[in-house]
Amino acid sequence: MAATRGSVRLLLLILLLRPAAAGSPLMMTCAKTPHPDVCITVLGAIPECRNTGDPRVLAENAVRSAATIGAAAGTFARAELDIVKDTDMWQCLDECAQDIEEAVSHLDDTEGGVVDLDAKFKDVRLFMDVAERDTWSCEESCRDAADSTVKATLLEKNEAFEKFMRVTGALIEMVIGTAGEPAPEPSADEHSDELIPDVQL
Repeated sequence: MAATRGSVRLLLLILLLRPAAAGSPLMMTCAKTPHPDVCITVLGAIPECRNTGDPRVLAENAVRSAATIGAAAGTFARAELDIVKDTDMWQCLDECAQDIEEAVSHLDDTEGGVVDLDAKFKDVRLFMDVAERDTWSCEESCRDAADSTVKATLLEKNEAFEKFMRVTGALIEMVIGTAGEPAPEPSADEHSDELIPDVQL
């Protein structure tokens, strides 16, 4: 009987952790992001997201997940700052930590209170637009640092964060990208005698 219960638990665990099925709503929405595989891997691990393609639900969870991923990268950089002795590597860690922490500050909702999702989405998108123009990149900050395990790990964590930030941005665009846009005006030829129905350009 114990073996049977253990087998049932294992089966349930497999079912809970299995990736989104091919052609699922989640996969179809993630396919519209810059990094579909990253999108599916991260959001597919969240029960609320596993069986939905609703961009709003996915974007809300993506913001939280991005904050978690970024916080982990920032924590790693800060921890290594207390250990590293090389000046270039210290600067690499310090600058990357600052950039990552700035990004996380726009993502984190742990301060409490009711979150205005649309305002949060707009804040995240605005920050990402600015960061993109300022070419935020740990690669640049770490260019002069000698190759090491610490540097490789930091760049790997930062890359994962950047990729999921792009995924988050794409999901946000799906939610608010067309929000507030005026409805299309009637065609100038709307009342003409030569109407062509059901034609879309």
